[in-house]
Amino acid sequence: MMSAGEARPSVIKVLLESLTDLVLLASSLPIPFLNYSEPDKTYFLITAGLTGSFIVYYVRDAAQPGGRYVHVDRVSGKHTFGDTVSLEPNHVSVLILRVKEHGLGAF
Repeated sequence: MMSAGEARPSVIKVLLESLTDLVLLASSLPIPFLNYSEPDKTYFLITAGLTGSFIVYYVRDAAQPGGRYVHVDRVSGKHTFGDTVSLEPNHVSVLILRVKEHGLGAF
């Protein structure tokens, strides 16, 4: 819990050009996952910055996920959706969490 004198961490929002960019970023994390906000039609990923800030990478106006996972081919960089984890050796399966509400403000 923060005391009255402590500053809140800042939130830096970064709009990416495409879902592919966001998926590639998520696939490089130790625990690969993405958030999808249905009300905002937005995929987003929150990471911690070096100065105690949070960085929110996001893509707006994105179609609803075609499954629970995004499968990223590490060789080609292409991605597909599926409902189960991929067993292909060159794939990384990125879990998609469906978010009903968030406190990030407008995207």
